[in-house]
Amino acid sequence: MAEETQDDNKTEIRNSAFIPLGMNFVKEIAKELMPEAERKGLSDFMRIIRLLFHFEYLESRDKLKRNFDIVTAHQDDNEALIDVMKESKMTPSEFLDVSVDFVSDFCTLLADANFSLLTQKEWELAKAEDFMFTLPCDIAWDKFDKELLGTFLKQNPALSEGLTQFADAALLFKRGNGVAKAKGMFIMEKVEMFLEMCIMEPLLAIVGRPKTVFASLGGVGKKRTAMIKKDGAGKGLIEEERHDVTVIERRTLRRLLPNPLAILKNLFKTMELQEPTFKEVVLLYRMAKPVEDRQAGPGGVGPLILKSFHDIPMADLEMIFPEVNVTVKFKDMLINVTLAIIAIITFLWTLMTGGWTKEVITLISVLGGKVAQSVTALMAAQTRYTGMMAKELQAKSANSQTGMLMHLMESMEDQECKEMILSYAVLAANGKSMTLKEIDAKCEYELYDRFRLKIDFDVEGAMVKLLREGLVEQRAGVLYTATPLKKALKRLDTKWDNLFDYKDDGGATKADDAAMQLEAARKARYQTVEATLREQLANTDAERAAAVGKLKGQQEEIAKRIKLLEDAMSSYKWRTG
Repeated sequence: MAEETQDDNKTEIRNSAFIPLGMNFVKEIAKELMPEAERKGLSDFMRIIRLLFHFEYLESRDKLKRNFDIVTAHQDDNEALIDVMKESKMTPSEFLDVSVDFVSDFCTLLADANFSLLTQKEWELAKAEDFMFTLPCDIAWDKFDKELLGTFLKQNPALSEGLTQFADAALLFKRGNGVAKAKGMFIMEKVEMFLEMCIMEPLLAIVGRPKTVFASLGGVGKKRTAMIKKDGAGKGLIEEERHDVTVIERRTLRRLLPNPLAILKNLFKTMELQEPTFKEVVLLYRMAKPVEDRQAGPGGVGPLILKSFHDIPMADLEMIFPEVNVTVKFKDMLINVTLAIIAIITFLWTLMTGGWTKEVITLISVLGGKVAQSVTALMAAQTRYTGMMAKELQAKSANSQTGMLMHLMESMEDQECKEMILSYAVLAANGKSMTLKEIDAKCEYELYDRFRLKIDFDVEGAMVKLLREGLVEQRAGVLYTATPLKKALKRLDTKWDNLFDYKDDGGATKADDAAMQLEAARKARYQTVEATLREQLANTDAERAAAVGKLKGQQEEIAKRIKLLEDAMSSYKWRTG
């Protein structure tokens, strides 16, 4: 393993286990790994894996949606559900229990979908530096409810370790990494930074409140490597660098121009900025008071909010929070304070000298008007900055509330199935036992080789599920072997066939069976009687036909005898007179 020199501008970002590919792309990778003769069977394997996982997660999905509907009923004006809650006499304590239960299930959902919680160190990075969001702002944490998340964290103390100081007010989840870039001269930003370096930062240092200028998630350390043994065909890699971390150079204005002299030298020079980003961010919080024109929840609590954002630079993370009070920039404040000081000094000088001349009065009037104008401009600037922040936030907003919840549930299922499918295909294609480290490295290599994705693949989670389904066998404690595809398909098919296994429970099922048997017996009796009647009618018709035939024969015999008598009588000579 090679050693790299420490670079303060380079940061190691741990890659997410999230696979940002559609299911079809992962299926293509899996098929290409398998022999041609087994690809048809692998397609069936992948299909039934997804169906089984979806079925097993149905109850969890329904519970999550039910609890979400309850905790958001009042803010959504869901009168039907509100009436049900009133009829059941749900107390504020019971409502809190349901809300905590929802938060717990929601955190589990996001963990399965490969999200991670923001840490205090990452939050300090966001506060210390700026990328493109340079507006001074302050978050009004007193407007957030702290009972819900505070109760949740008390019940899960292990989870709260390392989290942000505001974790009892809001939970921030992140998934995936990226890089944001910007190019320009940024003259106004350079001027503001110059004034801060020369005036504001020295003053803060004098009063004992020095401003944190740089923050780091950790410098570049040693490279991590993993072994992928060659197979019979000579495929695979040896000593290939792992893809569980990405090294990104942070190029903010403050890092590129660390002192006033550097700013003056590069004032009109084009700068290329760069900052790592979170691809997806999810924010969960509850307000302390209800929103205007909306009902309060039990106990007077405010609405529970779920929001998601995309491509948020780490140094600009604070802009996604609600209740942000945007203040004016130091440059604007400096101009107004300078004018006010000049006006005050002029007024005092006039009082001391007693020289109330027409020129002095005019000067004071002009300065007073200028101060008033500056204050108005200051308020206008604050409004403009708020609008700029809202516009930037709107561009990076994604789903919220129910839409986001449904998206996350679908995403979680896809992620779990992708990991299972890719892990099984890698293990089956290898043809022999592999360690977890080898499986992990091979999966990461395939994703990087085909799509240039750096993923910290969750091989442990995939193996647990495959072992549970009997699709992978563990040998010697550290080696894993794929169950042959035909055998694996048979096991999956058997499980699918036995998902609905109804048995006589001696109750309603037995009564239903008895009723069905009686109905079947009744139908059988009816069919038997009907068949007997048909047979009797058929026999009667046959007897009638035989009687008619016999009578017809007798009639024909009589007719013959009559004919003979007529012939005999015609040849006989009767005597007359």
